[in-house]
Order: sequence, then structure tokens, then C-alpha cells
Amino acid sequence: MMRANILSKPVPDRGQGSLPDQIVIMFADVSGSTQLYERLGDTDAHECIAKSLQRIIHHAQHHNGHLVETIGDEAMLMFARVEDATLAALDIQRHFFSIPIHNGHFIKIRIGYHFGPIEYDEGHPFGDTVNVAARVASLCEASRIIATDETLSGLDDAEFQLRPYQTARVKGKSKPIRVREVVWDREDATSLVNATQMTQITQIERAPLHVQLYYQGKVYDLIAGQNAFVIGRGNNCDLVIDSNLASRAHAKIEFRWGDVVLVDHSTNGTFVEGQRGKREGDGVSLRLHRRETTLQGTGKIGIGTTIDKATEVNLLGFKVVPN
Repeated sequence: MMRANILSKPVPDRGQGSLPDQIVIMFADVSGSTQLYERLGDTDAHECIAKSLQRIIHHAQHHNGHLVETIGDEAMLMFARVEDATLAALDIQRHFFSIPIHNGHFIKIRIGYHFGPIEYDEGHPFGDTVNVAARVASLCEASRIIATDETLSGLDDAEFQLRPYQTARVKGKSKPIRVREVVWDREDATSLVNATQMTQITQIERAPLHVQLYYQGKVYDLIAGQNAFVIGRGNNCDLVIDSNLASRAHAKIEFRWGDVVLVDHSTNGTFVEGQRGKREGDGVSLRLHRRETTLQGTGKIGIGTTIDKATEVNLLGFKVVPN
């Protein structure tokens, strides 16, 4: 059942009567648009993005959504009901998965949204709900749909498949927000937890964790609730690896629902060796390539190469510590 405070009527067009004081703000954007311009050239890339935005808007309007504005490769949309926003997001992802946009090119979309109180300036929504929605959208990976836990908590668990995504800090919020993913791809429906089970899980407070990373004589303390810690060759990474084996944004470490998760985004992969318990045989050794794993206990991380071949510049140590 939907929550009673979610309006049942569509958001009216600007200037046509009163605007609702609580709405869903959604951001949907074209993933990897910079690379699209490099690969296709200005003309074809611009055409792809323009057509993509048109299709996003079409599916939103089909589910009572309204376009606020487009900014570059991104559409800002608003809905009166969370259910409508979620159905629109599902339609958008399924459409882009199955139908090429321009000259046979498939485009990937990122979607993030949040429901809450809203203010208007000449019909244009602004305020905390917009800020939270934008923050959620910034966390989203390609071809995914994510929203805040409180936004999705009223959805019918028989109709929608949800799973944990991560927690994140939002400027101006004293506590981190929990974010969940709406699963649209049947083949990707691993580790699914329905909404009722998720509600039960959120009521169980797991022991908070922090992680210590050891790199070239320095110790980095990561604390639950902080933003994802990015490791890579790029100068804007939290930990810069000066190695040709490392990708610009090679991997990230983030906290999700009491777990510490290492996510690989690299070309050469990330290698993990760890000790999860005190007994012999409790160790783990694996290679991640566009995959993720939960870090436990102590261990080593090889950036772009195996642990035994890693030099000082490619090798990290880690320790997961309950607070």
C-alpha cells in the first residue's frame, strides 16, 4: 500500500492551480556522455542525447510525470506519487535496454529520486528534496534505478523488487541516508529482498564499522556514513595510485547496511587476499573485474595486478574494525 501522504492526483502544470507541497523529484541522465562525444563525434552524440531525453520525458509523462527542465544530458522530472515515478523509471530502463537510440547505438541511463516537501519559485521546485534527489542521482551507476529508503518504504512489495544499494552523507543532514535499488532486469535479480523484508532489516542495527587502509606508510581511516572512497590514477581520487596498471577511477570502498564493500570499475581488475577468521582455511583470494565483494577481517588489495606481483605503488593493506 502507498503512504497516505502521497498525493493521488498528477502534478498540475505550472500556472494551472495550486502545486502540491510534497512531490517526487527525479533526475535521469545519459551515462557516459563525455565518452559518447569522443566515440561518435559531436553531431551523432548530440543526436543520441537529444533523442534519449525525449524518450525519458515521454515515459515520465505516460506515468503522470512532468518535466521541470533539461540540463545538458540530464532531465529533472517531478511526480505526485512514488508509484508513478517508479513505474516510469522501470519503463525507461527497459526501453533503453531493448531499443537503440540512433544509428544502432544503445544508451545507458542513470535514475535517482526522492519524495519530500517542496518549495516553488515561479513554479520551479527547489529546496531540500531537490538537493537529496540530486545527491541520490550522483550515486547511481549506469542502467540502475535508486531512491532513498524512506521514498520506497511505502511501495507494494508484491509489485516491486528492491535491494540495498548504499548509505551516503548529504550536505545539511546530520545522519547518512539509506539508498535502495529498484531492480528492473530479471537477470540481475540476485540477492533480492522484498520491501517487507527490507523494513525488517532496517530495524536491526548492525554494529558500525570503520576501515583502515595502509598505503606507502600512511593510514587512511574510513568511517561508516561517509561518501565512497575512490581509488585510482586520477588526480581527483581520494587515494591516487601512480601506476599505469591503475585505471583513472579504479575502485571504490563504500559502506552498505553495515557491510564494507569494495567495488571494481577498472580495466585490469582488483585483487584481494584476506583473512576472515582465526582458523586455517578462513582466507579468501579473488579477482574482481567490474564486480564487488565484502571486505572482512584483514588483508591486502592489489591494484591492477596480483598480490604476489604487486610493487609498493600497487599494494594496499586493509583492516575492518568494529567500532
